[in-house]
Amino acid sequence: MKYSYKEICYYFKCRFPAIIKGRYIKHNLIKVHWGRGLNNFGDCLQPDILKYYGLTPVYVPNLNQSDIILAGSILQWVSSDYSGYIIGTGGDNMEYNFPNATVLAVRGKLTLSNIQGGAVSEIKLGDPGLLMSLVYPEKLVVRYKLGIIPHFVDKEGDIIKKWKEKFGAEVLFIDVLKSPKEVIEKIKQCASIISSSLHGLIIADAFYIPNMRFIDRKTMPTSFYDYKFDDYYSSLGCSSSYLEVNGNETLSDLISVTNLKPINRIKSLQTDLNQVMLECTNKFKLR
Repeated sequence: MKYSYKEICYYFKCRFPAIIKGRYIKHNLIKVHWGRGLNNFGDCLQPDILKYYGLTPVYVPNLNQSDIILAGSILQWVSSDYSGYIIGTGGDNMEYNFPNATVLAVRGKLTLSNIQGGAVSEIKLGDPGLLMSLVYPEKLVVRYKLGIIPHFVDKEGDIIKKWKEKFGAEVLFIDVLKSPKEVIEKIKQCASIISSSLHGLIIADAFYIPNMRFIDRKTMPTSFYDYKFDDYYSSLGCSSSYLEVNGNETLSDLISVTNLKPINRIKSLQTDLNQVMLECTNKFKLR
């Protein structure tokens, strides 16, 4: 197998030092795959979460080589013979059977209904993105009335361009292709959030910030794209609502549709996910 110069550099700069640290110094190595090249915000939360729980995450190029699979809409790419841990993951609307895996939590009730075999009744609900309020708990001053988080497919679209032209300094446009820490710091500076990115909404929920999904049907044209949102909101016990936009909305229009999701339910999911993560990650520290 041939490796690119970029991958060779990444190995010696990042992976190899992490392997040495995790395997021989800290004895807490955990293998994990995330969308490193694409910078997919959801599954790029995984290394930060694992570090918070005292582990040294080491990137592996194949999802099925991972010890653990966390946030992201990726179950459809997980092999049926996968033997690691699954916590809070979702996927496409299809049946899943992982007889060799330890499934401790999935994103929502829709994913749960598609899990076949095993002790399904013991599987918790919730997206691990809700744990980011533990990972980055620092309070920041709210500087913006509204934060707008476009999914990367919307980032350069006409609607975002229109909004940038007419909204002033009271609005912050947040790029989900930046590091999770940077994205989260910006979200915490906003009084309300609208997002076409699922994890933009999940992070807002994690910090109890009013939010609403927006849709540009030119970039997300069918209900296929709605499934992961429906799945997540099923874990909160609330409807999966959204605002279909055209770029002519006023700032007041956008702020007025945001709402605070059920805080007690969010806290309950956070508690369950935290307990699951503690139980799981402690096993990797004892190896």
